[in-house]
Amino acid sequence: MHEGLAAMELTTTVERDRLRRLALERNWGPALILVGWLHLVAFSLCWCLTVFVDYHGAPGYLTIWIGELCGTWAIFRLCGGPRPADPPPAPLELLVRRVWLAYFVLAFNLASLNTLRGHAMFEFFPAIAPLASFAFIVLTVVVNRSFFAAVVVMFVSGLLMAANLLHAFLIFAVAWWLVLNAIGLALGRQRPGAALPDDEASVRVRTPAASAH
Repeated sequence: MHEGLAAMELTTTVERDRLRRLALERNWGPALILVGWLHLVAFSLCWCLTVFVDYHGAPGYLTIWIGELCGTWAIFRLCGGPRPADPPPAPLELLVRRVWLAYFVLAFNLASLNTLRGHAMFEFFPAIAPLASFAFIVLTVVVNRSFFAAVVVMFVSGLLMAANLLHAFLIFAVAWWLVLNAIGLALGRQRPGAALPDDEASVRVRTPAASAH
């Protein structure tokens, strides 16, 4: 019963608006655009190593990916500044964080499986795109239906990567570039607007759940 009430509160308009306000205050729009370009550069470099250098060693690619993760952290820090201790992260924000943490853990697992199988190339790499697709499905359900466009882009990119494995890094780079720039531009067009609903409005939203309890 309590889990059902928590799920209802997680997907309320209040929680979604809170996440939207956070994205605007922390400049997630410009940050996502910059991360999109960083990802394009990083995975284009991986593509060049594969196609022109015929390099397939794990250390080189791992160095690039760790560098990209560090660059992503730096971009969000520079765009949004240090995160204040108060207030604590909202439940919907925590869910979004955990979804993408799970994505990175599973992506690392795919790379490990590929190495253990002894493949010269990253044969399992196309499976990373459906993982991203699933993450965007979760965002479509709990945050905004417009994320479904990203679901389609990543789904199609996975098919293209499987059909053109030699150019999979470049396809993946362009797919994420399109998705991150589209989300960043969409956030950039929004305005903070009115203040968050007050406590009275929040109580009205939660009243049905409370009465059900």
